[in-house]
Amino acid sequence: MQKLKTHVKTIIDTPRVDFKWGSEHNEKLLSYLSKNFESSSLLDKEVQQEVKQSIREHFESIGYTMFKVAENELRVKLIPYKTEPKDSINLDAIIDIIDQNEDLIQYNHNNKDDLICLQKELTLELTHFVNKINNEEINKKELLKYAIREAFELQKSDIIIIKNSQIFIKLFDNGSVKQISDEEKNTIANRYNGINEDELKSFYNNFFLKDENKNFFYSVAEQFVDVYMLEKKIDNFTYEKYAFSIIQSIVTEHLTNTFDKNDEFFKGFSGYVFRIHFKEVFNYIANLILSELSISNRYIMDFLKYYSLSIVVVDGQKYKVPEIEASNGMKWNVASMMSIVKIYVKTEMSLETAIEEREELEEKISELYISSFSPVEYNSKITKEIEKITQNLIYISKRLNIYIDSLDSSKNSEEANGLKNDIREIQQEMQIKKDERDKLTSKMATKSHILKYNNIKRDIDALKRQEKREEKILAQNKNAYLSIKNSLLKALTSKKVLIEDNS
Repeated sequence: MQKLKTHVKTIIDTPRVDFKWGSEHNEKLLSYLSKNFESSSLLDKEVQQEVKQSIREHFESIGYTMFKVAENELRVKLIPYKTEPKDSINLDAIIDIIDQNEDLIQYNHNNKDDLICLQKELTLELTHFVNKINNEEINKKELLKYAIREAFELQKSDIIIIKNSQIFIKLFDNGSVKQISDEEKNTIANRYNGINEDELKSFYNNFFLKDENKNFFYSVAEQFVDVYMLEKKIDNFTYEKYAFSIIQSIVTEHLTNTFDKNDEFFKGFSGYVFRIHFKEVFNYIANLILSELSISNRYIMDFLKYYSLSIVVVDGQKYKVPEIEASNGMKWNVASMMSIVKIYVKTEMSLETAIEEREELEEKISELYISSFSPVEYNSKITKEIEKITQNLIYISKRLNIYIDSLDSSKNSEEANGLKNDIREIQQEMQIKKDERDKLTSKMATKSHILKYNNIKRDIDALKRQEKREEKILAQNKNAYLSIKNSLLKALTSKKVLIEDNS
């Protein structure tokens, strides 16, 4: 889903109210679907839902989207919001809810005088009210944020964060941002946009929780590779000059989309989190590049050949080029990387697919279980119970025959009557046991049920064997692949070095 959202950004670019969806958008979308989805038809409900959701989220900030779908064509109509939050007829009602729930507002949250928390009960009441609004076409998320700004008389620079069923307000004064002098342009202060590092650290610890942002940096790396490398096809010189600043701008964009629109603060915060997660981002980038190399992407192959040039001349100056060199001194090039990467990535993808298929089958097979037993185990259990009853019936039948024989030979009428009563009781007991056996027999899983179970079980076992084979292949190639990836990561984060002319 995230990759589809990134692709939507590449084919639509910045959302605009005058956007028109055309044939070129359809072509790019269908081309993407054919490469990444089992079904490339827009009539497939699952595909259609993901496409709509991705486009809807992309335009959420400026308007609603309406869709019309044909097999090979998607039509998208953007309906801009008609009402600005400041003009909303619901604004006063939202502010009233806040004013009436002063007891649910915690100032100096976590003993921080710049942090306000609207507790869960108040947050739920506010979001419930806003979500029910149907008397105006408006961005509901922005309306809620605007109402909070008005209610608390916030500055434009203050940050509103909606998460974990709570609303937080981070008070931030742009006046506290240090002006960067020319001498500090290449320093940490510039990277952090002049914001105090303690303030950035506090925000990171309070709001940038690992579990909630586990895919954050992967999506940043994916957007960089998809947009700037695969779509715009930047060259190595452009990459070396602008990669870090481009990635930081993507981080800033993701942060403002996730939190709030304070560009000043999040430009500094993006520098802070990018520095902390620098290796993680480039680890993802290296993996994505190698994934493209595994399918012989011509642009990626040419891009990587740069690192085998050793020396380049730019404007008459000689430069030493970073090399894809392992810690043991081994130097990788496109040809030597290709065979290992192809095997590793193909196997890794195949393993992921096998695991997904197995998990889906295990979910299906669990639906065939009866009272926590597989149908085979269940039938075996019932068969044993039936056998016990059958053995019991044999014993009862023998008793019955003895009593019948005794009755036939009895000449005493009183004794005969007693035997007749005993025989009736034994016959009743026998019938109860037969009914019990018949009831158990009726509960047994059918042949078709067991056949379905056995077929799925066979497929699961086959997938498990496939997983073991592929895990073995990955293990055999893991060290070589990691050597390539780590060497590439080092090259991607290095730049060409000027060779001094000592002549």
